[in-house]
Amino acid sequence: MKKTIFSLAMVLTLGSASLLNARVESGETSLKTAHQVLIDAVKSGNLAILQAVIHPRALGFYRESQFAVQLRSDYSAGDALPAVLDDLSRFVTIPSDAIYRAVGDVGVVCLSATLTAKKGEKDPTRYVRGTYVYINVAGNWKLLSWHSSDVPLKKK
Repeated sequence: MKKTIFSLAMVLTLGSASLLNARVESGETSLKTAHQVLIDAVKSGNLAILQAVIHPRALGFYRESQFAVQLRSDYSAGDALPAVLDDLSRFVTIPSDAIYRAVGDVGVVCLSATLTAKKGEKDPTRYVRGTYVYINVAGNWKLLSWHSSDVPLKKK
């Protein structure tokens, strides 16, 4: 009897662990898709999609800013997004590495990228790292916070 209970407990433990692992992988896959939608919307300048994927209370930093940009009742996503697009549109972004993690309703994307100036722009090439924090709202990932900064060491 003890052997049967032990075997049953092991099967249930392994089964629940595999279900949890499948859920985490599914969450990370949907997070990767949501982040790609955000990146594509930035590249195409699609404000409607950006408003759909950015949480109304998002908090982040513009690339050249030292001050947080907060979307609150008197400052809507529509007010902030043109400045974000203007900030990012000077560069061509070439991602080099990205890690996606989902834990429950929180998702984090850590990435590094090279920013090269578009033709006609005189900005130098920049190597940046970024962190994007998402929350899952009714089954959809919404960008809640973001930050990017230059890589502290020179690229070899």
